[in-house]
Amino acid sequence: MRRREVVQFLGAALALPFIPRGAEAAMKLGAELHLRLGDVPFRTLNREQQALVTTIAEMIIPETETPGATSVKVPEFIDLILTEWASDDERAAFLAGLRDIDTRAGAMGSTRFAALPASKKVELMTALDAARGDKTGAGLAFARLKALTVYGYFTSQRVDQEILKVQMYFNGYQGNVPFTPAV
Repeated sequence: MRRREVVQFLGAALALPFIPRGAEAAMKLGAELHLRLGDVPFRTLNREQQALVTTIAEMIIPETETPGATSVKVPEFIDLILTEWASDDERAAFLAGLRDIDTRAGAMGSTRFAALPASKKVELMTALDAARGDKTGAGLAFARLKALTVYGYFTSQRVDQEILKVQMYFNGYQGNVPFTPAV
């Protein structure tokens, strides 16, 4: 996969009001935020919300032969975005939507999405995906969560190096390379 393809995948994330409009600026912001994740604890999401965001993010990008969303700290990344970049209204709408997702899980026999059986999680996520155009509630929260998961995943250094294989630095200067002038 090439960097240009990744930028195309990030298109959904760029539609979020709190992400910079330009692809390069968004990529730079994502990379900078990932560098801070080890130093910043969860500040916006409570334990139940962390479990919900982690479960959904890992279902969107699961661990396979490549790292999953949790392995590259996407839940922590989402919390940092919500804490430092989302407006109060955007944050409140997102958190209300997370509550709505758990409410919908209650209608399926569980008090929390994270506690649903795998088949029920897939069923609810399919319904949430169909509702991504909603302006409020679970559909809005799922749309933003999905976009932030993709954004956080593809801007992580580990994905950049292991999956995209982008070499950010040259291997060094080699001044004694043979040169044959053109005739």
